[in-house]
Amino acid sequence: MQNALLLQDSVVVQPVQSIFTTTGKNHIFIKGLITMKLIVLLTIVACLQANAKGYAQTINLSLKDVALEKVFKEIEKQSSYHFIYTKEQLASTNPVSIDIVNGMITAVLDICFREQPIMYTLQEQYIIVKKKEEKKRADPIEAPLISIGGKVVDEEGNAIPGATIALKGSTIAVASNDNGEWRLEYEGKFAVIAISSIGYATKEVDVTDKNYFIIVLSRVINKLDETIIIAYGKTTQRLNTGSVSKVSSEEIRKQPVSNPLAALQGRVPGLVVTQTSGVTGSSFKVELRGRSSLDLGLSRNDPLFIIDGVPFEPGNLPTNQLVTAANQPGNTGAGGLSAFNSINPWDIESIEVLKDADATSIYGSRGANGVILITTKKGNAGKTKLTVNLNSGWSKPTRTMDMLNTQQYVAMRQEAISNDGFVPNVNAPFGNGYAPDLLVWDTTLYVDHKELILGNTAVSNDVNISLSGGNSQTQFMISGGYHRENNVFSSDLSDRKASMHFNIYHSTIDKKLSVNLSGFYSNDDNRLIQKDLTQFINLPPNFLEYDSSGNPNWIQNGIPISNVGLGYSTVPAAELLKTYRSVNDNLLGNLSINYSIVKNLAAKCNFGYNQFTTDEVSVVPKTSLNPVSNELASSNFGNGKSKSWIIEPQIEYSPTIGSGRMQILFGSTWQERTTKSETISAMNYTSDLLLNSIAAAGSITARNNFSEYHYSAFFTRLNYNWKDKYIVTASGRRDGSSRFGPGSRFANFGSIGGAWIFSNETMVKEKVSFLSFGKLRGSYGTTGNDQIGDYKYLDLWGSAPRGYQGVPGLAPSSLFNPNYEWAINKKLEGAIELGFLKDKILFSAAYYRNRCNNQLINYQLPSQTGAESIVQNFPALVENSGFELTASVKIVFAKDVEWISSALITIPKNKLVSFPGLASSSYALNYEEGKSLSIIKAWKYKGVDAATGIYTIEDKNGDGQFNDADYVVSGNTDPDFYGGFQQIIRYKGFELSLFFDYRKQIGRNYLAALANNHPGLAVNQPEIVLERWQKPGDIASVQKYTSTYGGPAAFGAYYLTNSDGIYSDASFIRLKNLSLNYFLPAKWFKKIHVDNSRVFVQGQNLFVVTDYKGSDPETQNILVQPPLKTIAVGVQFIF
Repeated sequence: MQNALLLQDSVVVQPVQSIFTTTGKNHIFIKGLITMKLIVLLTIVACLQANAKGYAQTINLSLKDVALEKVFKEIEKQSSYHFIYTKEQLASTNPVSIDIVNGMITAVLDICFREQPIMYTLQEQYIIVKKKEEKKRADPIEAPLISIGGKVVDEEGNAIPGATIALKGSTIAVASNDNGEWRLEYEGKFAVIAISSIGYATKEVDVTDKNYFIIVLSRVINKLDETIIIAYGKTTQRLNTGSVSKVSSEEIRKQPVSNPLAALQGRVPGLVVTQTSGVTGSSFKVELRGRSSLDLGLSRNDPLFIIDGVPFEPGNLPTNQLVTAANQPGNTGAGGLSAFNSINPWDIESIEVLKDADATSIYGSRGANGVILITTKKGNAGKTKLTVNLNSGWSKPTRTMDMLNTQQYVAMRQEAISNDGFVPNVNAPFGNGYAPDLLVWDTTLYVDHKELILGNTAVSNDVNISLSGGNSQTQFMISGGYHRENNVFSSDLSDRKASMHFNIYHSTIDKKLSVNLSGFYSNDDNRLIQKDLTQFINLPPNFLEYDSSGNPNWIQNGIPISNVGLGYSTVPAAELLKTYRSVNDNLLGNLSINYSIVKNLAAKCNFGYNQFTTDEVSVVPKTSLNPVSNELASSNFGNGKSKSWIIEPQIEYSPTIGSGRMQILFGSTWQERTTKSETISAMNYTSDLLLNSIAAAGSITARNNFSEYHYSAFFTRLNYNWKDKYIVTASGRRDGSSRFGPGSRFANFGSIGGAWIFSNETMVKEKVSFLSFGKLRGSYGTTGNDQIGDYKYLDLWGSAPRGYQGVPGLAPSSLFNPNYEWAINKKLEGAIELGFLKDKILFSAAYYRNRCNNQLINYQLPSQTGAESIVQNFPALVENSGFELTASVKIVFAKDVEWISSALITIPKNKLVSFPGLASSSYALNYEEGKSLSIIKAWKYKGVDAATGIYTIEDKNGDGQFNDADYVVSGNTDPDFYGGFQQIIRYKGFELSLFFDYRKQIGRNYLAALANNHPGLAVNQPEIVLERWQKPGDIASVQKYTSTYGGPAAFGAYYLTNSDGIYSDASFIRLKNLSLNYFLPAKWFKKIHVDNSRVFVQGQNLFVVTDYKGSDPETQNILVQPPLKTIAVGVQFIF
């Protein structure tokens, strides 16, 4: 028999076993990475030992009353499958009639083997025929001939050609035509039809008294075929020529977070997301493929954020103008409140991160630092669904440092005073040996200030409800959410967010005209205080925060707190009375109108609007002030309003040229943005009851700002796909921005990208059967950057800080320079993407190199000019390069058991390639050619001198002085590598997901926060300071204690804080997310019409493994509230 195996006896296949072992060092970080690699390696081995099935192949057959063996031969001719059977097995089989077009192999076999005394099993490329137990056949029932028909469509109402429609229990089957239509006839003894198609879930329909059926099939999505959103369109990972990463709604919903940026941490190659503080509503730092701007004070490094096609007005800028607990202690310009806290993660369908030139250059001047697209949820055709999601969570700070108890603190103070040669006394505040904390305060009293400040539990509650549904013409969704989360500082401090989201889609019957309207509104009411109380964990442990009356304790045993330590100007109990409130309103809407002019030619226009308003009030009541001061109560008011509109008309032509498909897009953009803000400082209130009244203040100082930004562009994109093998994309954009002078407002940007899907080549299919997907892609192009603020090219004047003889004055704030131009970012990328064993194993590797030149900087000027600086271009070149690797493995052990393992890693490198005249510029102390922009340039720390017990640094030039000339480069704070890995296990109704975030980096350790608080002062310290030097010959990490701000030890502390000694390993592996779901059996709630329900437990930031010498390696400051670890429980019902 041709191409078939005839077996007289049974066949036994003996599997081959493989054993892999590995070893690794004990270093905590390397050990974690080796563990991750072992997981992926063992998973791949397990998959390679699994039975590999063949590709999904289609069969065309039209046979009537033929022998089954002849059908087998026809199938073998049209596919790579081979039958294994004996002549005896076929002796009693029935003739087969079959008429099917583009049928799946399983559908064809099911038809052939119906009502036969044999059965089949699939093993790799072999179809093994077996006998089955004969069943007693029912007597035929005479029935009239019945004719039925219908149409097969997808969830969006589009026709599905080539779908198989088969009568269960018979050999009758047909295929749908190009319009998805079908018709078949049968004798009326069968009552069920099965509809199947490649890429869709099989559906069974009861045939009753109807004779026409609209069948809606749901997609079974391969990860490579998931829809991904790109600039002005959609594609799939399989056919994409650019670098795009996607975070789905499923990944987002597993995380108990209120800020969408938190859901991205560790999940996107090339993207570093860092939380600035654990305070409710605090901001995140977002950096995509490294830092490209020299002057962050002028040109920000943030990606462009777009929500449903509308630029998000505030971007990643802090929303607050007034100082809050979310700002950094000692640097109130850093940190702040995040605008993304106003977005409900529940409303998000997906977040796509666009990275290379192919994906971003069509955004022109706005895409230099990458683009992040947020797409909200939409309704689907089908049954109307009501979804209710309820959950509650409990949060506490992650990692902190243990502080000295009173006994240890007292011993430290006594040792320090003794080291300095003094005797403890209470003679003169701040004098030598002054120690009321030892002589007056109770040295047996222990107050754990860290526990009082950070030991509380923050409670959060979330309610989200959505209603969705529709038909092939109209779909809708409307949802609402409420989130309340209090603060670890006090349960009276809370963040309350209410949100509403909607989407409506409608099209005509012929699909020529469609309209999509979406929008959301949120109100975020965040009640905080004005300082992060974490900075008070170093209060002396024998100091009481409240007096006997329950008021802030300003004097303890006759000693004012202002006379102790550094001279405390306030205490935590007083700061809790200084309240801050921010109310943010976020309104965003998008209207998209599409019209199909003729076949393959469509016009589209997007209209978008976004308005973001902020109203702030911070009050300092008299009750929060030290009674010994003469200061009166005060308030600060701030409000801001920014709004923008955008219109983007487009026309798209999609002809078929030869064996390929082409898409040609032309469009334009018009955008206007206006911002206005004001702050009012109201002083000298006579009553705390009037603190919210500006008019009641004794003195008022006000400032206001207004700016307007105009942007226009024309863009085009051409994409050609030849047989899903060769794909080319080219795009171009001409941008105009009002942020540049009249002669420099326009610039051109463009890119070209290509992909070769070599797995679709015939030779690869035949020779490399285990390779299910293979693609090479590359791109090159340019983007720009206009994130420099408005009106910088003009002469700008502002109010002088001090007037003249009581008359207000003006002072220059910027000088006229209409000639500076766009900073240009040139992006190059190459990548390979592979899939094995029907894409159960996926792997990708990408190399990128981005070069940004023509840098925009604030060039420093001599003071004689009357201005500090001028904005101008500088021929400095910054390069970001690196590798991004991802891998995932999916294993199905049995019908109800599934395991998915995935991992990603980014290895970045940032470098200042050239900077002409750097040595003589004002940037000489910050940068060095050939090094990272984040270099550690400081004195070289040599450790604690074993003889003297003092911190020492290196005198590089040997001149006996310590100054800038002794600075050396000691590494950088860029991550060496970073990423994440995930494990998902599904068993019946259970799903367990674990996601780990990791980073290899150097960061500022606990010593950086002790610049003015060196051990020995009347300030508490972390327990680690017990490892100090005590006598000559000691090898210690901490110098000897000192109680003064003068003397060798005090100067040693100063040298340390300006050296590389305050930097150390800050690498970590964090269990970022744990999610356990149980999908309840549908029959439990059938009576109340619940279609789907689940209960879940979720955890965020549950633990971190690190050798970092400090609190949390992410925030890297012991005086800043660390990120919170959260455990949440909830339930979801879908009606």
